[in-house]
Amino acid sequence: MAKKKQLGIIDFEKKGNVVRFYIGDINKDYWGDDWNDRPYEHNAGTVYQQYVEKTVDIAFPFDCDVLEPQDDWHYRGNSPFCKEDFKDRKAPCIVVVPYEENTWNDNCYSECCADENAIKFFYGDGLEVLENLEQLVVTHYVTQEFKI
Repeated sequence: MAKKKQLGIIDFEKKGNVVRFYIGDINKDYWGDDWNDRPYEHNAGTVYQQYVEKTVDIAFPFDCDVLEPQDDWHYRGNSPFCKEDFKDRKAPCIVVVPYEENTWNDNCYSECCADENAIKFFYGDGLEVLENLEQLVVTHYVTQEFKI
C-alpha cells in the first residue's frame, strides 16, 4: 500500500542568510547526484528536479546565524556528512540561531546544534516547520503559487 503524499523538505541551498528549501513528497525515495558521497559540499548535487514540487526561499534576519554542516571549524572544510545522511535525519541540514539567543558567536555548526534555542531543519520535516517561522523571518518568497 502506497503512503499518502506528504510535502516536506527534500533538499536545500544556502547563500548567506537566505535558504532555499526544495519541497517534495517526503514519502518518495527522492535522490540526487552523488548523494552518498562525503563531504556533501564537494560532491553532491541538488535533488533531482523530478522530485521537486516547489521551492521556498526564506531570508532570515541579518543578526541570526544560519549554518549548514560545512560551516564548522571542527571539520576544517570537509563536513563528515553526505546528503544521504540528511535524508536519514542523522543531522540537520540547516541550523538557525536567533541573535538574542546566540551564546556561541563563532558561527560553528556543531556547537550551534547543541543550542536548545536553535531552530533545526531536517530533511523530511513537514511544511509546519516553515509555518512556525513568522516571528523570526523577515521575508519569505515562495516560487510559483504555493501556500504555506
